[in-house]
Amino acid sequence: MVRFDTYKASAFLVWQLKHAGAVIQEDGGDIIQVRIASGETIRIHLIESSIPVYEIKNTLADNDASGIHTLFLLWCDMLLPTEGHVVEKQDWEIALAALYGERIYAYDLYGSEMFIFPVHYDPHGAYHHIRYGKMVGARQLFGEMVETWVGTVRGRHRVAGFAERAHRSQQHMPPADRAGLDALAAAYALLGVRADAEPEDVKTAFRRIARKIHPDVNPSHDATRQMQALNEAYRRIMNAIDDDTPAS
Repeated sequence: MVRFDTYKASAFLVWQLKHAGAVIQEDGGDIIQVRIASGETIRIHLIESSIPVYEIKNTLADNDASGIHTLFLLWCDMLLPTEGHVVEKQDWEIALAALYGERIYAYDLYGSEMFIFPVHYDPHGAYHHIRYGKMVGARQLFGEMVETWVGTVRGRHRVAGFAERAHRSQQHMPPADRAGLDALAAAYALLGVRADAEPEDVKTAFRRIARKIHPDVNPSHDATRQMQALNEAYRRIMNAIDDDTPAS
């Protein structure tokens, strides 16, 4: 079951990468190699089970030697702490967080779709507070060189991550849209996506939240109201995206 879900995630990720303009060079299911528009070659490793530090080190060494940037994507539900928890990092978490700036990139599944987001390890005394970041997409993928002095992964490595994108400027919005700006901003906040999110990101965020608050699974007395609010936010955002799309 785990392997089947990994290949579902892989298939959806390959679709996202192609949609973002990346060239797929290798599709091995749990290992995907792509060349992105800026020229970097990135090898994405989908991790579904515990990963020892020596495997992280060896993977980095092999990819570095080939001039390839490494991205580890971990299945959040299987491997990473729950949001809001305070934890003591394990050795493999220390290594990965050192590579990606005190975050680990995670993926989760909904049906045949996957979504990717950073899991932040914020310092909390001698421990770390777990905070889930906003969704990121294939268009934000980039490669860089990082240097770390942590344990067995110390040294310079080629890694890949996700860059944040700038918000659409309100000054470029048509005057007719300004009256609904506050409501639109609230809609983006409710779905947890940025104002420049792609339609597929909005769709995935909607489904991610819906599966948690739908009245069929949500015992709250106002579950119906929550679902209605989510539906309205989704409708408002998709209408705004349609209005902002130039005619072909």
